[in-house]
Amino acid sequence: MEEINKIKFGTDGWRGIIAKDFTFSNIRIASQAVSDYINSELYDSKYAKSVIIGYDNRFLSEKFASEVARVIMANNIEAKVSKTAVTSPSISLFCKENNCLGIMITASHNPPIWNGLKVKLQYGSSVSQEVINKISDFLYKNSVNTGNKEIIFVDVLNSYKKYLKSMVSIKSLLKLKIVIDSMNGSGAGIYESFFKKEKIYSVRNYRDPMFSGVNPEPIEKNLNELKKEILKNNADVGFAFDGDADRLGVIDDRGRYLPPHIVFPLILLYLIEGRKLKGNIVQTISLGYISERIAKKYSIPLEEVSVGFKYVCEKMLIKDVLLGGEESGGYGWKGGIPERDGILNALLLTEMLIKTKKKLSFLVDDMQKKFGKSCYMRKDIKLKQPVDKEKFTNKVKEIISKEKNIKEIRAYDGIKIVFDNDSWLLLRPSGTEPVLRTYSETESVNNTKKLLDFAEEICLNLL
Repeated sequence: MEEINKIKFGTDGWRGIIAKDFTFSNIRIASQAVSDYINSELYDSKYAKSVIIGYDNRFLSEKFASEVARVIMANNIEAKVSKTAVTSPSISLFCKENNCLGIMITASHNPPIWNGLKVKLQYGSSVSQEVINKISDFLYKNSVNTGNKEIIFVDVLNSYKKYLKSMVSIKSLLKLKIVIDSMNGSGAGIYESFFKKEKIYSVRNYRDPMFSGVNPEPIEKNLNELKKEILKNNADVGFAFDGDADRLGVIDDRGRYLPPHIVFPLILLYLIEGRKLKGNIVQTISLGYISERIAKKYSIPLEEVSVGFKYVCEKMLIKDVLLGGEESGGYGWKGGIPERDGILNALLLTEMLIKTKKKLSFLVDDMQKKFGKSCYMRKDIKLKQPVDKEKFTNKVKEIISKEKNIKEIRAYDGIKIVFDNDSWLLLRPSGTEPVLRTYSETESVNNTKKLLDFAEEICLNLL
């Protein structure tokens, strides 16, 4: 029974290597745990005893989705499966509209050898830690029920497209040239479907379980093909979506990659100035200072939370949040479901370009003239073994206690050192692998590199 011990639920579900630990046998065990949770007294009776199951373009995803449905139905719970590959946000929306639980078969931005099972909650969001813990407690408690009931397939994307259309105001592209890179993920063709009569340039907009040899993560090193297509066609903007299309990567008209530390405040400014919306701002500790300066100018409350969109979601459920975001390119905003959504944010930025009638590069540069330049970088340092986050944080505090020009130290998720000029350095030991993640943002590339070198120096002294 060696295989059994390989299931461990993490942040929003379970991921594993296909045919090694992400197997049909293990996915039945995981599905039984979900079923046991739904059939238990822990499951809130105000929610439907029903599950919607979606899947992405990864190897065997549709087969895994059907196997999940069979186990759930064998436990006398209603289950429906998407009839096509879908995005994670579309499953979240279905959950909210139908008051049901959701399961998405995806490994998001992970390499192609991985697959996973994400859990989505009834109010249309990533699963909370509380629910994940409850489901985990049911692993291996009961024998797996299987059956041969006929699977019901449903259209998930139709209502999702209607939702997207209701969230943005776009009648035509007004001669804008757009390039879409779906990175061979399940978001392929959705953005383009809004502009059937207009020219959209597309790359990697077809299913390839090997993702064209590039991990489906919309970060700069993976978007060279998108950059080339933008410059080749003299396009106005390029948008890239990860494997399940809940994250967004952006390339401007000059072929520059815009990190989330630029995209997030850009969206924020448009919501405030262009849409005249109000509300709180929530961002993870790994996002930066431009949004903080915007919040200060407009007297808007800004709250920082631990890394992970689920922490942003928790605030969106209890507060009037205008915009929430994370460093990995996930953003959610007022009026929508409490979920990150790559395609929705691409459409919002398209609306911004149409309404402002300005180049994206101009809007980015203008924002930095008003609120300061942002040069963000991240570096992962491999360690010999995992470290205790709390002990590490306390040791770093001791080392930097004599440093000058420190304005603030934030120590609720690793340690973030904020300097007098708002430049910052974040050190976050991974809780599951021997890696120290370091992040920094300053006004110049050289200064950012210096802070990351400083972080490495701290690491060498401590570990």
